[in-house]
Amino acid sequence: MPNQASERILILGDGLQALSLARELKEHGYEVDVMAQHTEVVRRSRYVRHCFPIENERQLDEMQLVNLLQEHHHRVVIPTRDVFSDWLAEHKESIQGSTEAICAVEQLDKYKLASNKTSLMDFCLQHQIPCPATKQIDSEFGSHDFADISFPALLKPAHSDGARGIGMVSSLEELKQLVPQWLNTYGGGHLQEFIHDHDYYYNVMLFRYADGTFAAHTIIKILRYYPISGGSSSCCVTVENETLLSCCKNLLDALHWEGFADLDVLEKGDGDYRIIEINPRVPASLRAAYAAGVDFGDIIASLALGKLRPFNSYQTGIQLRCLGLDLAWFLKSPQRFSARPSWFCFFGKKLFWQEGGIRDFRAVWASIFSGIKKQLNPEFRKEKNGF
Repeated sequence: MPNQASERILILGDGLQALSLARELKEHGYEVDVMAQHTEVVRRSRYVRHCFPIENERQLDEMQLVNLLQEHHHRVVIPTRDVFSDWLAEHKESIQGSTEAICAVEQLDKYKLASNKTSLMDFCLQHQIPCPATKQIDSEFGSHDFADISFPALLKPAHSDGARGIGMVSSLEELKQLVPQWLNTYGGGHLQEFIHDHDYYYNVMLFRYADGTFAAHTIIKILRYYPISGGSSSCCVTVENETLLSCCKNLLDALHWEGFADLDVLEKGDGDYRIIEINPRVPASLRAAYAAGVDFGDIIASLALGKLRPFNSYQTGIQLRCLGLDLAWFLKSPQRFSARPSWFCFFGKKLFWQEGGIRDFRAVWASIFSGIKKQLNPEFRKEKNGF
């Protein structure tokens, strides 16, 4: 068992990803605290020691975090949502200079490139990394040539989490009508080729070390998602795919990436893969990796603490469902009774629940009720279902 006082981890953020990460770290012997604005779910988790409130996640206080890290002797800070990882990347050098804690986020220049979906697509095109046809949308969009983008197409913000601000446009005329208000709301982004050859997509979780080697990986095939027009996974299964894996590793090599990365990939035709984005922080689907035998939380913490690199074995066929999102999918999808795997299958040796299952029962129900509350909010539904 590790020396608990010297191996305390602070999770900066909330959400299902915080639940998944806390469970994994706790089961590896770490003490886990959470700092977030919305703590109604994580504070009920049996794997979280303390929850420290943030008054406004859009106006984080660096001194508050520094004082917390010093007082509670946290050794590693791991962000779980874009708003927190963005902020932590901006303040990484200052925080690490004032405390003994390591901020588990990439250096600012590489982080900004990867987290900006528009810049990342430009980078992919420059380095012959497969990605969808993409055109930047900004205040000068009226002078751009969209000849190589067929409609319908997707309008996507440069920065977005949880599919917010992403919507489909059916024609150039519709685009011209929508863009002024959209730019005012989201600041900028791009128009992207709409790839709809398959009703699934892939998520690839990787950890690249500074020497260019990789830790064990996890690939999930996302079979159901919400919103059903394109959103977060509600049901997925772990798979192996060497072609897909090589494509994602090539991108991280080109970026000289160091640390964890979560990539979303579409399949255009059979075996023609197109990377659409990188999430440079741990996702909610981290639970699928852990269930399959890959301990990304321990990999992140071990590197930060100077420990030996963990060795993980990887199991395919592991199914992960998010009960709250899968309920929403069931209510909206016309395939609710014909889906495979069946929506009505709730038990199995290889079936796991993203919310945590019976071992974290209180957090599970808090998460479900939180999701219902969000769905009842018309502004949230509007953001999640486009614009």
